[in-house]
Amino acid sequence: MNLYPAIDIFQGKVVRLTRGDYNACVVYSTNPAATAKDWEQEGARWIHVVDLEGAKTGTLTNDASLTAICQNVKAKVQFGGGLRHIEDIEKVLALGISRVVLGTKALDKTFLEKAILKFKEKIAVGLDVRHEQVKTAGWMRDGNITLQEALKLFDQLGVTTLIYTDIEKDGILEGPNWEKLSMVLANTRSRVILSGGISQISDIEKCRAIQTPNFEGVIIGKALYEKRFRLSEAVRLTV
Repeated sequence: MNLYPAIDIFQGKVVRLTRGDYNACVVYSTNPAATAKDWEQEGARWIHVVDLEGAKTGTLTNDASLTAICQNVKAKVQFGGGLRHIEDIEKVLALGISRVVLGTKALDKTFLEKAILKFKEKIAVGLDVRHEQVKTAGWMRDGNITLQEALKLFDQLGVTTLIYTDIEKDGILEGPNWEKLSMVLANTRSRVILSGGISQISDIEKCRAIQTPNFEGVIIGKALYEKRFRLSEAVRLTV
């Protein structure tokens, strides 16, 4: 099981939102690269980075911060937010990104097929869900597809990695939606990364106890920034 400490970047700063609300933005650092280094020193093998402005507008905005992160750590970096063109994917992969996350454009079947054909396992899909509906554009718009329909579509297209987020659980430190995670795991052949809701070290213990073979790992955000537990504690549970 992999742990993915999250670095959400907005206006060049490390922030956390609550349920994706850009008006509920808390700044934790003005130096994303230094934050990435901190997570690496605590044992992170992967770091999950999101360009929040890019996710909302469809234009890569925080590539300078992304470049600095890639230059500052040896850990693998998973990145999403604003990737709407094949050239965007090529650009961030050239920086040293190990895996890109498509959200809004993942629902463009032709684009996703092309991306998977070209980049294979370097493509992951962000499955951001509120009340059974997939959301896009930084969670601001409805993707007009249900969770079940999306899982079926992504299986047909050969998506290897899904990042499942229950938006209602994101940033509120009340624990993940375990029941819905089990449903997702049972209805896809993709590897699944859980995002949203990790609030305490016991949530990591629950994740570690999941026996489903395609459970790949978990993204941890606000719990780390609010010092609910240290990343190094979580890492020790997974080795």
